[in-house]
Amino acid sequence: MSNSNVKAKIYVFGAKPKQALLVPEIPIAVRNNCQSGQWVIGDTDYGSKISMTILKFSKFFGNLGQTINTLWGQIWFIAESGELPHGVLMVTYIKGRSLNDFNRLIASVQSQGVEPATGIFLPEFVKHSGQKPDENGVVKPINYYSLKWRWQERTDWSIIHQAAAVLSDENNLSRMIDLEGTRKMVCLDNLSAEETASLMVAHTNSDQNSSLLSVNVSDDKALPQGNESLAAALSS
Repeated sequence: MSNSNVKAKIYVFGAKPKQALLVPEIPIAVRNNCQSGQWVIGDTDYGSKISMTILKFSKFFGNLGQTINTLWGQIWFIAESGELPHGVLMVTYIKGRSLNDFNRLIASVQSQGVEPATGIFLPEFVKHSGQKPDENGVVKPINYYSLKWRWQERTDWSIIHQAAAVLSDENNLSRMIDLEGTRKMVCLDNLSAEETASLMVAHTNSDQNSSLLSVNVSDDKALPQGNESLAAALSS
């Protein structure tokens, strides 16, 4: 007869090792909701406060949700405080005011001779007021939020050691690809300023109902000659 007081062991999903970070096989997408000023996963709100360590940043251009033909910043991060899960790698996207302020902060920290990724990022939702036409074309006042970014030096370096271990593992790097979030985007990381501008013009002038990846890269009117890296990005 089995002893009911002895815990049985079962292995289905696995568990995060102690003193390590979890890199999910399917990326956990976190939305910074500009309407409510909350961090959201699916339909669940996770509050407005967070501090994070950033493991990867990339630039994209394209469509996400109802926003089309836009510059995006893709951030892979670990939440260190707040209501979002801790110790788990997640991904979020920023644009507009939030992206501009993020770029400002990065340049400011870099100018001090410091690698920004070694510190702690503290994004804060800031409320704005504006106007927007409704479905009947009547202009009405609206409120929305953007992220104001702050940065501070860290005193506990354990997360950085764990992050370095994640980034040194090819299996983890292969999981840091958000196929769903970027399916209508093109990565700009390896493109020159000229190539980036050409790509933006090509997509802005293209049929917005078609996929970004279906742009005809052989169209001489869309792309200047010699842009092999741009053509590769569009066709990837």
